Amino acid sequence: MSPTQVIANLGKSVCLPDGSIYRFTGATIRKDKSGRVFYQAELQDLTALRLVKICKLEDVEVVD
Repeated sequence: MSPTQVIANLGKSVCLPDGSIYRFTGATIRKDKSGRVFYQAELQDLTALRLVKICKLEDVEVVD
């Protein structure tokens, strides 16, 4: 997923490269020590609702 697709996909089901399905609940913009900006996705597990996974935004694919 690209940063421009974040708002349109909030609350939707998404898939990671390993095939697991989550609900996309948010994104964070961060800056590392070298000044490089990167994006992280916040994903909620569909079976254990208190479980949140943080991963690279570019690893997330929207499930149709």
